[in-house]
Amino acid sequence: MPSVTLKDVDQHKFVKAFASFLKKTGKLRVPEWVDLVKTSKAKELAPYDPDWYYVRCSAVVRHIYIRSPVGVGSLTKIFGSRKRNGTKPSHFCRYVLFSFLPSI
Repeated sequence: MPSVTLKDVDQHKFVKAFASFLKKTGKLRVPEWVDLVKTSKAKELAPYDPDWYYVRCSAVVRHIYIRSPVGVGSLTKIFGSRKRNGTKPSHFCRYVLFSFLPSI
């Protein structure tokens, strides 16, 4: 019987299912400032979905699992957006990454 891996599953279905699993189990501690922030510096408004943090964390976990080893630079390319700041260097919020990897 052939086994099913994460690469065989539809990514949208997996991310939604894993986000609901994270929400139900309570293993992920959601910070209290989640309602006040935007998803990137190029966005104007905060996300409309109240569970956006779980969805983002599950998408990051899937990305790390499939393309391991992964650094902050590649996560910036996938989950960040480009905003022209002249000569100002870009930065990336590492909170989602460090909430899953506390030993780093």
